[in-house]
Amino acid sequence: MKTLQMKTLIFTALVTMVLSSCTKSSDIEYPRLKQVYFSENFDSTTGSALPTGWTSYAEFGSKLWTSGTYAGSGYASVSAYNSGDAVNVSWLISPAIDLDQHDGESLSFQTCHDKYVVNSTNSLQLYISTDYTGNFGTSHWTQVNYTSTLLYPYTASYAYVNSGAIDLSAYKGIIHFAFKYTGINPATGAYQVDNVAIVY
Repeated sequence: MKTLQMKTLIFTALVTMVLSSCTKSSDIEYPRLKQVYFSENFDSTTGSALPTGWTSYAEFGSKLWTSGTYAGSGYASVSAYNSGDAVNVSWLISPAIDLDQHDGESLSFQTCHDKYVVNSTNSLQLYISTDYTGNFGTSHWTQVNYTSTLLYPYTASYAYVNSGAIDLSAYKGIIHFAFKYTGINPATGAYQVDNVAIVY
């Protein structure tokens, strides 16, 4: 009888110990799925017009960013080919993005280029401004590094490259981001941008 009672006590103690050491499911922190705050795939445009809120600005030369469609998929593109300008620098500027709405935002996008992009004088760069209000000449822009689409030697026609997640946590308030295209004759190849997104 004593042996049975002892076994029962030991069993009860073990069960109590095991149960008391378990973590309630409500205490477990599961990774939160990312939410999309802003996105643009350029599919809703008509003709060569950019989507509402996007702006193209020619800092040098005459070429501007436009929208295009291939196989039903939209994109933004620019090329200095046949521009007649020695230098083309064209900016594709995003709508205003309020980074005070959420925490932990990151930017991503896809870029590609054609076979006429052959050296670094034909480039695509990413910039961010915290004071752009529509007047490019009075705004300040900071370059941001990302996974480049610049492929040497050229490998495949318009092969899209993912930028990776670009951390925006250093920025607060209203920002604009922009893609800066440079084409210095004769390096005047085309670039495309697509599937832009900000998640948090």
